[in-house]
Amino acid sequence: MNLDDLEKIFDSPRPAPRPERPFQPFPEPYLAGPVPDHLRNATVARLAALLTRLSEAEAAALVEFGSVWLDDRPCLNPDQPLVEARHFRLNPPAYGPVKFYEADPARIVYEDADLLVYNKESGRPSQAVPHDAYNNVLSALGRLLAGRGGASSLWLSHRLDADTSGLLLLARNKEAAGRLGLAFQRGQVAKEYLALGLGPEPDRAAFTVDAPIAKEGGRYLVRPGGPGLAARTDFSVLDRAPHPGRDDLTWVLFLAAPRTGRTHQIRLHLAWAGWPIAGDPFYGRREAPAPRLMLASAALGFRHPRTGADLRITLPGLGPMASFGSSS
Repeated sequence: MNLDDLEKIFDSPRPAPRPERPFQPFPEPYLAGPVPDHLRNATVARLAALLTRLSEAEAAALVEFGSVWLDDRPCLNPDQPLVEARHFRLNPPAYGPVKFYEADPARIVYEDADLLVYNKESGRPSQAVPHDAYNNVLSALGRLLAGRGGASSLWLSHRLDADTSGLLLLARNKEAAGRLGLAFQRGQVAKEYLALGLGPEPDRAAFTVDAPIAKEGGRYLVRPGGPGLAARTDFSVLDRAPHPGRDDLTWVLFLAAPRTGRTHQIRLHLAWAGWPIAGDPFYGRREAPAPRLMLASAALGFRHPRTGADLRITLPGLGPMASFGSSS
């Protein structure tokens, strides 16, 4: 695995469309508040229509799209009565209730009666977000399976950031979901990622970052002395190349094996170690422009939840990865 393989590893992203005029039916980024007493006998679509000044049909489309939440849960039924609801929130997507994403069958890397592994595109969330319950991998794969005439139920066994691409593991029944969940909790699932970082010339072939991660003011950061949640990532250098415009910077392709599962863990640990990932809008460098976040889930190792057989799954075309260790 080297820098010549970048196009295989980090394929083109699938971002949301950029409309000429953002869909914004009210001036605030979202609307929230208690359900008015005089609307207790009305439907969710009626509430959305009154608040947004959209037609009832347009408001119903917004509800079905997943942009309306009641009591901190998404409501997809525009005809649901508001009798028992206490609180609402409307989260309009800037692109409007536009259905633009479907799962690509060619990106299914592994599938059997219990499991499905999908090569997720960068730019697509793993699951529904507050303003859009349609254009995500979990929903799209459910539609794909339903179109085949089979059961469409799926459970995410782990999650990838929207901008991270690569292998996403899903269970196809509750039994498999429960066993995989326990395996992740017990550190019995190995995960390996490929990341392109920019920083000084590495002086080691491998190193470990063992530093807690904390959330402060809505932002995640590394706190070497704590307080924070314990986080550990093992890194190996796979390849390197000089930066064409800076003698003091080097492009480095890393294999990252997270031993814990904290939010933004690899991104934070690489940035803290001195090699922020190219294309990272939060922790990256302006000297490292990229069309996407250059981070991909490249390999998974675990025991099959039903048969117990060892499974080693890698991104197509990459061949065998480094040795697996345990990670959560």
